Amino acid sequence: MNKLKCTHCGLEYDEELMIKDGENFFCCKGCQGVYYLLKDEGLDSFYAKKGDVKLGRPKEVKDEFKKFDRDGFKKRYVKELKNGTCEINLIIEGIHCSACVWLNEKVLHRLDGILEADINFTTHKARIIYDPNGVSLSKIFETIASIGYIAYPYDKKAG
Repeated sequence: MNKLKCTHCGLEYDEELMIKDGENFFCCKGCQGVYYLLKDEGLDSFYAKKGDVKLGRPKEVKDEFKKFDRDGFKKRYVKELKNGTCEINLIIEGIHCSACVWLNEKVLHRLDGILEADINFTTHKARIIYDPNGVSLSKIFETIASIGYIAYPYDKKAG
């Protein structure tokens, strides 16, 4: 059987399992969706930055992100700043290279309500400053998941 690389993640699969889309081949609808998201947003230079690094398959986006909008979650993980904005610290699983950091930061910065999004490549820790009137926490987590990464809250006080 002939093996082909997915245009987005770079993982190899049998040709018969791939989704053929013009000149491109995708291993799943998630990769196909992320590819077009990047292309539509003018972020397709991600692929040049990524080089030969293979990515994991994107996680399916589900309606499980609403839990991040609950008051109990916010009380534990969100710091309210003096100017009415908020700060949350996350660990982003799936970062393999600087292109992964670049992609996450770019996609987050394009969300209305995101004021800052800085990710440390070595620790995979993200510091996000946002306007709670402009974007919900569920939307932040959902956006990260939609490009194939998983975010977890990080409590700086716990270490």
